[in-house]
Amino acid sequence: MKKGNKLVIVFFIVMVLLSFTNLFNIKYNGEVIKLAGLSVIIGVIAYFVTRKTNNTKNKGFNIKTIFKDFKDHPKAIIFAILPFVTCILSIVIASKFLPEVNEHVNDRISFLDTSKMIQTILILAVSTLGEEIAWRAFFQNKATKYIKFIPALIISSILFAFGHYSAGSTIVVIYDLLFVFIDSSLFGLVFKETDNAWCSWIPHFLADILGVILLLII
Repeated sequence: MKKGNKLVIVFFIVMVLLSFTNLFNIKYNGEVIKLAGLSVIIGVIAYFVTRKTNNTKNKGFNIKTIFKDFKDHPKAIIFAILPFVTCILSIVIASKFLPEVNEHVNDRISFLDTSKMIQTILILAVSTLGEEIAWRAFFQNKATKYIKFIPALIISSILFAFGHYSAGSTIVVIYDLLFVFIDSSLFGLVFKETDNAWCSWIPHFLADILGVILLLII
């Protein structure tokens, strides 16, 4: 195995392990510490460290080609629209039949001070971009070098979902993570079509903003 490949595997292992840490309810001074977010930082580092092994320097992350990539790949536009639909459905359905879910999500994103909307938008912009670089441009993209696309998409989306795990009742947690998994899969499909994390970032960022707004309204 080449040195570059070994490094990719090491990053894979670290990201996988970190993604599951939230399941163990790790505490420090009585406060729950969520280490899963570190998987994003590791993934971003991994992308830039291993970028020289790509065919081109900006492969998977090129801001200059966003419009062209969407124009050349119409299916990506459809996949990019669907997260807005799932966002609305998940919150509306939960509010009608399982209101605990929306409370659970609000607790999960309590690090956002929604009274300061500009700050919230900036935090979401940075965090979702990091997630797209880590889980799409690096993890999903590199995983397809070892396995077929569908398994790579499913594995990366499962890990992405578990990275958003927050303790709660079983049905509430399953409902929450199911929609995170679905959205992650859609972002992965956008990336598959465009090979550009900027393209998958746009629906991710905007859908998260929509979700925050809906949670404030409902």
